Amino acid sequence: MQVEVFIHTVSFYTHYHLTFDSIAKDGGARNPKTNLRAKLKEIFGESLIDNRDAFIEKIKQSTDSFVQVIKEEGTAVDSWRAPTGRNPSDVSRMANGKLRQVVRLELTDPRVRKWYTCLTPLIHLFVEGGQPIESDDPRWEMYVTLEGEGPDIIVTGFCTVYRFFRYPDSTRLRIAQILVLPPYQGQGYGHRLLETINRIAVERDCYDITFEDPSDSLQELRDCMDVQRLLQFPPAVSALSLSIARLRRMAGGGGETATTSGLDPKSNTFTKGKKRNSDVDTDDNILVPPASVVEEARKAFKITKVQVKRCWESLLFLQLASSETGVVESFRELLIKRLHAGIFSNKDEAVGHGKHIIDTKNDYNINKTFMMMRTPQKETNGHDSKKIGDVLDASDEEKKLQALQELLEERENELQAVANKVSARCKKLGIAVKVKDLVNQA
Repeated sequence: MQVEVFIHTVSFYTHYHLTFDSIAKDGGARNPKTNLRAKLKEIFGESLIDNRDAFIEKIKQSTDSFVQVIKEEGTAVDSWRAPTGRNPSDVSRMANGKLRQVVRLELTDPRVRKWYTCLTPLIHLFVEGGQPIESDDPRWEMYVTLEGEGPDIIVTGFCTVYRFFRYPDSTRLRIAQILVLPPYQGQGYGHRLLETINRIAVERDCYDITFEDPSDSLQELRDCMDVQRLLQFPPAVSALSLSIARLRRMAGGGGETATTSGLDPKSNTFTKGKKRNSDVDTDDNILVPPASVVEEARKAFKITKVQVKRCWESLLFLQLASSETGVVESFRELLIKRLHAGIFSNKDEAVGHGKHIIDTKNDYNINKTFMMMRTPQKETNGHDSKKIGDVLDASDEEKKLQALQELLEERENELQAVANKVSARCKKLGIAVKVKDLVNQA
């Protein structure tokens, strides 16, 4: 049996076609025949149309309707032309390409909400763990990427964004879902969506932009974009220069310390309280950007504090030269120490404790708004205050070694992937990535 599913790239109405050689007998209660239509209906809902002629007629009408909605309710917030041909020096590559746009839509319009319901099956199919949003909440907005013009328009991707209120007088944008449809991935749509939302957050002077459970690929794209921004941010460049100088002094015995209560990078064994070059531990904050840089980056680019700290490791990693083995080793030791402390330190905060949710009244649905508060928790000797370090038995050296080694490899792979992509893009744009060149540019 073969099942073909057709999805219209504007309305997202769906039609299916079955071909089979024979019909199997019903196996009774133990092995009943599968009702394929019912299964497809569970996935695609009201967007599923059985009759082929009805499907064709429906998509003709829906294209005109969607173009009308875009004209009446949409706001074009970005536009560019798709490159044509393969010769980068050909100036006509962009001028003659198809029009591409990012259009902003408010879900307060019932036509937009109805259209969004046809998109929800794609969220289930292509966004891991994705769930439909409550589209009747007026704080939701959508950013849709389009290609073509008029009746030839197609939808290539979309992003849903929620406007959270942040006390006392600001707004935090939360990216809930972002999907570029499979045929159009790798063409820059995701990058353009994030760039557009970031620019709008800056224009609105939002507090920052957060992501709801980003996938690995989305997090990597986010890291690459933010690292590139920070490479062109003078306060970050100045602080990065000082941190690299400290890292080199630490590697060369200039008074800095690499304390690694964890995995020894040379022997893959655990050490306890091993110190190099001095008895004073002053290296902990090399992997952490100065608080002033974190705050300035948040104000300038709307990057969260956690994300700035994550990108700082990538910025440092970009500066490492393979010939400087001592510096590379020192960076790796600091990374091991940070990962070790994040898992096994007894000073970590209790997981999931201290948060309280309080429902608040609103003008449209009392069940859909809330206030989250965090209160400090007292130390207890019981089993209620579970620590991050309790995930593994801290006395089990073999488990600790394995867990830490896996985390280290995962983080180093992430750093390498971001470094490769940022380096390639910066080279293409003529942006320096090394501290010496960055300081000279600044």
